[in-house]
Amino acid sequence: MSEDLTDQFIKFLRENGYLVTRQRKRIAEIIFNTPGHLSVEDIQNLLRQKKISASIASIYRTLDVLIKSELVVQHRFGKRFKRFEAVRQDQHHDHLICTICGKVEEFKNEPIEELQLQVAKDYNFDITSHKLDIYGRCRNCRSSN
Repeated sequence: MSEDLTDQFIKFLRENGYLVTRQRKRIAEIIFNTPGHLSVEDIQNLLRQKKISASIASIYRTLDVLIKSELVVQHRFGKRFKRFEAVRQDQHHDHLICTICGKVEEFKNEPIEELQLQVAKDYNFDITSHKLDIYGRCRNCRSSN
């Protein structure tokens, strides 16, 4: 899957007049190959572990292009908790977000999905997209207080 996403990103870069650079490709591969929701700092640390240098500015610029390509989505889980994840078709999920440490847990729940569809039907509403973010405190943060 990640190779397909990387290929799609390179194609997007070429078709839209962006340079295909090693740095852009490596940043994209980090996001495509890492499950979950990454902060810019997470991305920079993962690059460093692979001995790839990239400034925060370069990471942000590449993220902007990745978002334009619609291969990466940005989540804003509160003021301090901006995260990025690869878009994967047919893998819808919702989020539990800790307001203390910023941990994000993905979850899928069919009864919630069905309830949303029923609410839309009851209100004669055509859903084009949706997201459910639940905020609170994770187990670790609850037990440390």
